Amino acid sequence: MQSVSKQGHSLHTRLDRLTPYLFILPFIISFFIFFVFPSLYSFVLSFYQYRGYGTASFIGLDNYIALFKYPTFWTAVYNTLFYWIVHIVPVMAISFLLAVAVNSRLTKWKAVYKPLIFLPQIMASVASALIFKIIFATRYGVINSLLGTQIFFLEDPVLMKWTVVALIIWRAVGWYFVIYLAGLTTISDEIQEAATIDGAGAGQRLWYITVPLMKPIFLFAFMMDTIGSLKIYNEPLLMFSTGMDAPTEVIPILSILTRNISGGNFGLASAVGWILFAMILLVSLLQYNLLKGGKQE
Repeated sequence: MQSVSKQGHSLHTRLDRLTPYLFILPFIISFFIFFVFPSLYSFVLSFYQYRGYGTASFIGLDNYIALFKYPTFWTAVYNTLFYWIVHIVPVMAISFLLAVAVNSRLTKWKAVYKPLIFLPQIMASVASALIFKIIFATRYGVINSLLGTQIFFLEDPVLMKWTVVALIIWRAVGWYFVIYLAGLTTISDEIQEAATIDGAGAGQRLWYITVPLMKPIFLFAFMMDTIGSLKIYNEPLLMFSTGMDAPTEVIPILSILTRNISGGNFGLASAVGWILFAMILLVSLLQYNLLKGGKQE
């Protein structure tokens, strides 16, 4: 009887251990079906020439070589890196300073400021692009009307990219404002009060207390923004597209991928996707090591 009791207890213990895995089993199955398998399939497909029908022909690295010889691909790489490098510091700085201001005890109407700052993030991308096209329009745009000039924001190849950056910044600030605001709430008021008693001013408390304690949040925010920025697609397309794709002057890497998918060249599209993945991985690792190094110091 005792051995039977022990066996029953052992079986019950095993079932208890398996229960958590049963709850996450649907996610695991979905993850493999909709992420792992398509990712592996696209990696294999990047070494083939495949039009979506018929037999796929193995061509080795030809898809990657063809991309590196394609001038528009390098234009897209430059544009994507430009959008990321130019916008990331303004977004992080504005978001953090707004979060500090709203989190301050001196700030009133916090319940009003929070949704207003976050509003661009939840606004439809099409509506946001339309607003910026009205602002930067050459003949009747808001900026040109105020300045009494005709600056070709939406036609000049250089200024076109800057209008995309302005749209990215406007939409991204609200998201990182919420992240920084959440991080600021984890900093104990006692630490700030102790620094105040010791004679530290507002600027000193911000630089020597708030910023060091927020470094893990900065790391998370910078990493998230980098990944999202290198996958940019909607903003250039909505601002400047007159058909199915953005013009070459502002084209990002993802547009090369969609062009090849719509053209039926699935092998080349898969190669674009994996090159973009390698870019994101490399930049993210470099950024992580730099920011983590600063944290350890």
